[in-house]
Amino acid sequence: MISKSLTIVAVIGIIAIAFSGVNSYLLYNHLQSEQDLQDIIDEMNSKINPVESEQSSLSNQISDILEALSSDNDELREIIESLQTQSPKDVYETVHKSVVVVRTDSGQGSGFLFGASDDNYILTNWHVIEGASEIEVEFYDRTISNAVLIGTDAYSDVAVIMSEKTPIDSKPLRLVNSSNLSIGQQLVAIGNPLGREGSLSSGIVSQINMKLNLEEVPILVPVIQIDLTIAPGNSGGPLLDLNGNVVGITNAGTDYGFNFAIPSNIVSRVSSSIIEKGYYNHALVGITQITLTPENIQTNNMKNIKSSQKGMLIISVIEGMPAEDAGLIPAIITYNDDGSINQIDAQDIILAIDNHTIIDDIDWQVYVAEHVSPGQDVILTILRSGEIIYIEVTPTVREQYQE
Repeated sequence: MISKSLTIVAVIGIIAIAFSGVNSYLLYNHLQSEQDLQDIIDEMNSKINPVESEQSSLSNQISDILEALSSDNDELREIIESLQTQSPKDVYETVHKSVVVVRTDSGQGSGFLFGASDDNYILTNWHVIEGASEIEVEFYDRTISNAVLIGTDAYSDVAVIMSEKTPIDSKPLRLVNSSNLSIGQQLVAIGNPLGREGSLSSGIVSQINMKLNLEEVPILVPVIQIDLTIAPGNSGGPLLDLNGNVVGITNAGTDYGFNFAIPSNIVSRVSSSIIEKGYYNHALVGITQITLTPENIQTNNMKNIKSSQKGMLIISVIEGMPAEDAGLIPAIITYNDDGSINQIDAQDIILAIDNHTIIDDIDWQVYVAEHVSPGQDVILTILRSGEIIYIEVTPTVREQYQE
């Protein structure tokens, strides 16, 4: 590559000398004719063009090499991180000093330090501190500190509190990209189940991007499904990968062995807003929808649609909402005398949002939760009457949760 560069420099030098000679020649002879000048220019161009081509080729090669090096660095970083994975025991020893007991006048849960080391911010669940008039945290060394509420978000079950003081060796934990999680990946959770402080449980990711319907917690965001043990008191504790990084906040357990956590991507987005503003606003488009599957299409007697069609059928458009303003068209539904659905005439089907493919309503919820804010324009790819059209929608603010 260096020899090519030297060759180019040498050629450019020769051309420069040639031009200087031509200039002197022209001045000396006052140009015999315009044809002589044109011949000289043509000859110079014939020498310049190969050099320009060589320069362009060299520039492209350099760009390709730099891009390859960047890609190699990313792959190398992933390989190094995978080699650095620890056992659950190692993870516990590394991070347990950062996990706290959160106590209120109505109960207790878990939490953990995050953010800058001198901010004393602690993440926990909204339902752990909801309605509390007093909050205190207890650290691994049994020291206790008062805490103040910074802000909450019920729809993601996230709360941020701040401790008056922390032990010097209790360090903030790091939140990483939860979209890299895979089914079967081993994780650990640390918390205070049933009052047993600093308890560890280990298991795997059993499903990602799940819908969670709980009467006591109005969660709208998709969650991680895990098979590790979560019991009352675990809520608000960290869910960690084997590098000791936070991939979620544990928030709900069931009697069936399936338990759940809020993904760190959503936690990070929500907590950043809470720290900056004291609250978080969720985006609202104003539609109800149903995932298109052969079963749904047949069961609901859907017309104007193929049984193999994928996407999300708009069932209703809420009056006065951005979806109505954008001109989205809901399905036409007819009912039987007993109130059951007789037939659905399909109208608008959402196939993508900002070129992100929508196979089902979980795809929709994940994208909106992680990437869309109120007032942010998004482009919907719509199948309408057999044609693909594109509609811009500007989501509004979802009203804050009221009990």
